[in-house]
Amino acid sequence: MANIHILDAQTANLIAAGEVVERPANAIKELTENAIDAHGRSIVTEIREGGISLLRITDDGCGMAKEDLPLALRRHATSKIRTGADLAAITTLGFRGEALAAISSTSRFIMMSKRREDPTGHQITASGEEIGEVEECGCADGTTVIVRDLFFNQPARKKFLKRPATEAGAILQYLQRLAVSHPEIAFRHISDGETKLQTPGNGKLSDAIYATYGKVFYNALVPLKKTDFGPYRIHGFITRPEGARNNRSDQSFYINGRFVKSRTMGFALEDAYKSFVKSEKFPGCVLFLELDADKVDVNVHPAKLEVRFADERGVYEAIYTAVRHTLSALSNRLAKDEYETAVAQKKASLVPPIGEKEKAPAVSQEVQSGVFKENKAELPLFSPAKSVRKASFVLPEEELKPATVIHKVNFFEDEEPSPLPLPKKDPTVAEPPRREPAVAMPPRREPTVSVPPKKEPPKAAPLPETEPVQLTLTGEDEATAHPLLYGTIRGVLFDAFILYQTKDTVYLIDKHAAHERILYEALKKSHKAGGVQMLMEPVVIRTDAVEAPVLAEHLAEMEEAGFLLEEFGDSTFLLRGIPLEMTSLSADALCDLLRESAREMMLGGRGAGAGEKLFDRTLYSMACKAAVKAGIASTDEDHRWIVEKLREIDNVTVCPHGRPVLIAMTKKEIEAKFLRT
Repeated sequence: MANIHILDAQTANLIAAGEVVERPANAIKELTENAIDAHGRSIVTEIREGGISLLRITDDGCGMAKEDLPLALRRHATSKIRTGADLAAITTLGFRGEALAAISSTSRFIMMSKRREDPTGHQITASGEEIGEVEECGCADGTTVIVRDLFFNQPARKKFLKRPATEAGAILQYLQRLAVSHPEIAFRHISDGETKLQTPGNGKLSDAIYATYGKVFYNALVPLKKTDFGPYRIHGFITRPEGARNNRSDQSFYINGRFVKSRTMGFALEDAYKSFVKSEKFPGCVLFLELDADKVDVNVHPAKLEVRFADERGVYEAIYTAVRHTLSALSNRLAKDEYETAVAQKKASLVPPIGEKEKAPAVSQEVQSGVFKENKAELPLFSPAKSVRKASFVLPEEELKPATVIHKVNFFEDEEPSPLPLPKKDPTVAEPPRREPAVAMPPRREPTVSVPPKKEPPKAAPLPETEPVQLTLTGEDEATAHPLLYGTIRGVLFDAFILYQTKDTVYLIDKHAAHERILYEALKKSHKAGGVQMLMEPVVIRTDAVEAPVLAEHLAEMEEAGFLLEEFGDSTFLLRGIPLEMTSLSADALCDLLRESAREMMLGGRGAGAGEKLFDRTLYSMACKAAVKAGIASTDEDHRWIVEKLREIDNVTVCPHGRPVLIAMTKKEIEAKFLRT
């Protein structure tokens, strides 16, 4: 008797369901992606009890023909591809043809669909292995899928689902990412009768992010500056260094509009933030990568979450460069505040310019106010045409009644339905982009006016110790400077924090962190302008059998960083030249440095630029050792020099190790703490 036998269709579907549909969020993902591929412009998702008892997805897309409905529930039935050659250039979100078969085999399933050219719609039902006949029904243009009692015939799988609140959270997180990737689609998500997500669908990425994640997250974002890298096009937003979090939940990566989990893209993002955030902090992003479809394989995971690139290193370099370039152009809070004050007073020529002059796109007023969520016309789910007959497991209270069919269709027991949105025909005109105020011509010279410090009220106690140090300018700027463009050093707290006051803001500057960053930037600038120090006698670098091939493969990258290495046989290298800034390091320190570099390149599998990153880390250490120390007294001249240098360096937001350089508190924030309004 043969031991090998062919599995029946239902068992095969249950196995496929375990691969594609692990939890309600996977079902929502597959069904919503189908709605997008059907060119829907309004998509409504509704769940109950975390999607375990009910999922409903409604779209206004192209719909399906009567004869396509039974085929859609069969495994490997799809309209997206026809031959194996199509797998090399997939542009749709779904393509495997397994989702509907897997979902319908593990639930009580209804699918209703209508094309615009058809007079009526049609529906098909399924319950586990039982698939009903196609029936005529009245429904609006598009498709509606209703999934009840997910995993009712797989109690073991249902047993391991999380609490309804947890499952609902996973669904919301995915829909948020999907809504951001398709700002042209109006999404609405309802959980247990409460709207959790709604986007305007006006095509603006900034509006979609604001409506999805809120004002706080959007205000922490900065747009990428450089976007074209040969075959790769990158756009989107990244968080400012101070917006980094303790986890990666704010990282969203998209490839050709598809949300993915990519280690390569994640590594590139986080490596670019080195020296901008602490090692235990993780930046956020909404990052889009566009490339030719034949350069990425999306057919490596049943849920299509993971991808494989034809050129991993090229993708890594493009994202790393784009993010690093943007971060390097950011301005610190002190320089930015003073520059914007100077621009407002038409005295921008009197302060050092800042690199960060581009602002994130303005969010539409309707999105900020939430008006787009109100007065929405309902998206009719059914037409007045009555179905010939209804599915055998439709509950009596769900029977469609002609008198109320358009306005009241209830899929919940004893519960009013949630209104379904319809995108407005005329998209709301967004606010014009904000422009920087025009910079006035250089002001005419005026006699130098000595501005006395502001007098304290008579009853106020005098400041202790020395008088505050007033920052001054030299030359022509001193004669034309406005007294409010610069602030006053009010003192030093605990021999560690410089207290700097401007008109409406107080800054606490960590003198060690600030000095460390200033020295680090100076060392980098010196390295770029300088060259390589050739050694009179080469240093022998001995590595192990794992490190040697990695260094040998990346000799060119190490040379770009200033390390001239050549192979000497038997896991040994000769170091003939080093960066000028590293001449003070010992031979043992250089050996440890290069071996550490080999280990880093080996772990990530990303050698390009690794030598330069290692060089950066060495500069961190050098700058840290040379910077003034917290807790040790320093002079007024030291403090004045640090504050003046902070204005000159755009990307001073944190020290090279990721600690904040300064924090700011406005006058209003301080007054609020004392309950003064």
